[in-house]
Amino acid sequence: MHIGVDTPSSAFQELEPLSLFHGVEFYPDTDTDIRASTVSSPMSSISTLSDLTSAELGEIEEDDGKWIPTPHETFYLEDGNVEIVCGHTIFRVHSPIISFSSPNLRDMLSSSILLSAPMQEEYPRVVFEDSAEDFAVLLKMIYTPGWVVSPGSKFHKLTGWLEGRFPARHKVPKFTTFASLLRMATKYGFSDIREGLVEDLRGAYPTEWEDFETANVLGEDVFGSPKPHPNAVLNLLLEHRVKFALPFAAYRAAMGGFSSFVSDEPGAALPRLTLASIIYGMGRIRRGMVQLSHSIVYSGYLGVCPQKECVLNTGINPIEWRMEVLKKIFGIMVYKSKDDLLSPLPLGDFVCVNCEKLLQDAYRRYREQFVWRALPSLLGVGRGSFTL
Repeated sequence: MHIGVDTPSSAFQELEPLSLFHGVEFYPDTDTDIRASTVSSPMSSISTLSDLTSAELGEIEEDDGKWIPTPHETFYLEDGNVEIVCGHTIFRVHSPIISFSSPNLRDMLSSSILLSAPMQEEYPRVVFEDSAEDFAVLLKMIYTPGWVVSPGSKFHKLTGWLEGRFPARHKVPKFTTFASLLRMATKYGFSDIREGLVEDLRGAYPTEWEDFETANVLGEDVFGSPKPHPNAVLNLLLEHRVKFALPFAAYRAAMGGFSSFVSDEPGAALPRLTLASIIYGMGRIRRGMVQLSHSIVYSGYLGVCPQKECVLNTGINPIEWRMEVLKKIFGIMVYKSKDDLLSPLPLGDFVCVNCEKLLQDAYRRYREQFVWRALPSLLGVGRGSFTL
């Protein structure tokens, strides 16, 4: 049986790209590689202890009113030779190991910097602007690039938390860790780590319809439990210009509805232009899908089903009954599928297997040809293929 559908010419006629990225430049030749030369120089500062405020140094206040930083529980190494203060936390680490891992870190811990740094006991102390959480993840990555710490070794005290390669290959960590890794790898020029992190997202943020259909996990679910808010994921991908993942990340955020858009969860507040772009784009797509669904149902090519148990069997009052049935099918296509435009059409309990397949195939074709291809317009990243 053939279903002929006349696509309304105006369905997506007015779906214009919105420029969500006003003032943001993308890297032109790649969506994952940020070379060390393109990363802005990380900021560090050297201060005497008297110059550091309580917010910069620590949460422990002595009786005389001075503030001291809190040693990190893992990366306060007895045989370290330099102390790095991040927010309220102090790290004692090995400058040769840290410097060897990154040219940016090498510049920040150069001999001239350490010689001019204030001394705390016999250790030079340098202040970094990173959060303690992010810097701890960076150190974990530096100290465990692929070996397993053996008992009795110099770094044996790090075993347990730091045993084995970090980050693990082809395994997406929980979102907070992933976000710290992406920030630190980008800032300090670990391009191979950044590329690996971004590449591991491709399956969950597909760019082709076929990949979407075969994906085992989609969107923010890839980060495991606790599952991050889709807005927080979108914000991170926007900040770090992971272009290929933006259309589907925006779609996942849109599926949360208005209450999710205005969520006050940490990191979930979307920029104004992002919010406006997604609402506008999804409104256009939904109106287009209403027109397309109407065309599928009322095109005149959906024949009478011979199966008695199917509602498309005309029964006693062919015309009146058929129109009522088509109205119900149209209602399911428009309202039951509105929560996720890319999900299968929920008609299994309403029509027979053959009619369900005909409707599913027609609906799938339109999702593939129109909805999926229109998703990039939600973020103003262009029409057509997702392969950017």
